This record gives sequence, structure tokens and C-alpha cells, in this order.
Amino acid sequence: MTAHDGPSAPARDTGPRSIAALLARHGQELAVHIRRMVRGDDEATADLLQDTMLRAHRALAGLAPDANVRAWLYRIATNVTLNHLRARSRERAALARHAAEVAGRSAPPPDAGGGRDRHEALWERVGRLPARQRLALTLRLADELDYEEIARRLGGTAAAARANVYQATRRLKREAQTP
Repeated sequence: MTAHDGPSAPARDTGPRSIAALLARHGQELAVHIRRMVRGDDEATADLLQDTMLRAHRALAGLAPDANVRAWLYRIATNVTLNHLRARSRERAALARHAAEVAGRSAPPPDAGGGRDRHEALWERVGRLPARQRLALTLRLADELDYEEIARRLGGTAAAARANVYQATRRLKREAQTP
């Protein structure tokens, strides 16, 4: 193997596209992006950022020289986090089914929710939206991004980003009207 055969080549490791340079340049904003997706779970944020950078390191050699590195990293971070959230959701559902079986019920108890303030309750409902709707809405409201940037980060079109935000908003309004 020569010095130019892979992402671990010395010339690649010391340049502006080395993982260390990318982490220094984009690590903080990627961590904030991931943290919002996992709703403040600092441990998951650290693990997912590490996984994002590991995947980026593995794929760096194949990245086109003129590629938008920031958008590429955001796409990796988003995909890594979505996979994590899906796995966590499946685990919670399995645990709820198991708890219901142990308790002799066929379904888990409904969420009582009593003393939470409206803001917390709203973000909990946002957290139950389909993943793309949740991400598009969060990027639009929390990060105040335009639809073009949302599309770049999620790997779609501006029209799809706009549609996801619209559908998420419509769904939340409908849920708020239902007692």
C-alpha cells in the first residue's frame, strides 16, 4: 500500500480535509445538530459525533475535491442520528410490550403528562413526528435555516423540505385541536 492509497495517508491526514481539521472546523456545530435531534442526550451526542467522524474518515478518500464538505458531514451526522433514533424507538417499543405482558395488559399505559409546561409538551409532540418532518421542522425553527440549506442537510430538494415543514406543522396543529 502506498502513501496515497487511503484516507490514512500522511498527506491526507495533515491537509485541510483531514478528520482532525474537519472536526476542529465543524465539530461544534455538528454536535449541536446531533444534540437537538437526540433532545439533549449528551452521552448519545458524544457517541454519535464520534460515529459521524469515523464514518467520514472512512469515506473521505472518495469525496470529490469540489464537494461541499459541510453539507456532506451534516448528511452523515443526520443519517447516523436517525439510525440511532430508530434503534432507540424499537428498543422502547419492545420494552413497553414486555412491561405490558408482565403486567398482564396488552398495551402500555397512556402517557399521563400532567404537570409539564406547554413548551416541553410541544417539543415532545415534535419528537414523535416522522423523522424527516421532525428534522425539517427543527432545522427551520430552531436553526432558522432556509429550505435550500435544509434540503442540503437532509439530502433532498427545497420543495421536499418545505413540504416536510408544512406537514409537520399541520400535524401538530391537528393534534393540538384534538382533546
